[in-house]
Amino acid sequence: MKNYTAYTMEDFVGDEDFRNWVQGRGDSEEFWKAFMETHPDKKEMLKNAQQIILVTNVDDEHIIEAEIEEEVDKFLRAAGKINGFSSRSYPGDKILKIWPVWLKFSGIAALLILGIFLGAYFFYADKSPLLSALVINQMAETTNDSDNPLRLILSDHSVVILSPNSRLRYPSQFTGNSRKVYLTGEANFSVTHTSQPFMVYAGEMVTKVLGTRFVVRAFEKDKKISVQVLSGKVSVYSEKPSGTVNSRELNGLILTVNQAAIFEKGVRQLSKTLVSNPIVIAKENKVVNYFYDEVPLPVIFKELEKGYGIPIQFDEQNFEKCHITATLANETLYEKLDLLCKTVSASYEIVDGQIAISGSGCD
Repeated sequence: MKNYTAYTMEDFVGDEDFRNWVQGRGDSEEFWKAFMETHPDKKEMLKNAQQIILVTNVDDEHIIEAEIEEEVDKFLRAAGKINGFSSRSYPGDKILKIWPVWLKFSGIAALLILGIFLGAYFFYADKSPLLSALVINQMAETTNDSDNPLRLILSDHSVVILSPNSRLRYPSQFTGNSRKVYLTGEANFSVTHTSQPFMVYAGEMVTKVLGTRFVVRAFEKDKKISVQVLSGKVSVYSEKPSGTVNSRELNGLILTVNQAAIFEKGVRQLSKTLVSNPIVIAKENKVVNYFYDEVPLPVIFKELEKGYGIPIQFDEQNFEKCHITATLANETLYEKLDLLCKTVSASYEIVDGQIAISGSGCD
């Protein structure tokens, strides 16, 4: 049994179980959550180790130790010139003791230097403001080349489920007035609520939130970019390409739960619709499994509207004489609507993220 209470930051960086958890592999989620709750004194250390792992998340590759030593020596000399002290003023035994970790997990000398850079920051942030700023602004990039979703935890504790064949660029630590990440492919975001807006740049579309759950799909080969809202509210808008004076700039959209935005790349057109399978959001609502016995159709429409959080437009007076006897159990929202509309010879369509129902009603 590993004694994690005695681990240093370098120990956590080199621990295979901890690395797997940070990179979204394995099934130790509950263990690490419980560990942080029972050992609050380790939270900051775990956070620092987490950032190093995320920034240096690359495939293994053989590397010559002499080459690493040469690159590290260059870095320390450069750091000495920038910050006004010689490389010899670094406690080499403290910083260089993490070399075995990088030799084991890193395949590129430049990333080793980044690891040393981060290590120097933890020891000397108070002495070197420039060094601190460079480390904080470092961008990390994670690519999911596997066949399974990859779980990432960002520095603000937001969780990203990165789909296969997808790539995410993000700061090793969020600073400034906003949290910006850059997506190619598809990802499910569960954003921690803070005062800094969280912004996902995907192709020409930007999704902006404070804290909520949503899915962005933006593969380069696809003709469309989509955003689906799973909870809360997001704003979506098209980012005007730089250097294109006469390009069409689209107005933004506000999306709520079960709504989606579609951006047509060819015509640069942004539109609002509904997600492919809306979910019930009102837990107390009985629409999931409810028996209706001669209930006026407008009452059922209003319960569906409340249960799914989707506006349903219809002529209440036109349908008030339509009484329905039915059991709405495990059908999807669209299956429920199909059943109800077929019963009274009505039809529905999705317009601007809403459901519009039309029909002659009942005599």
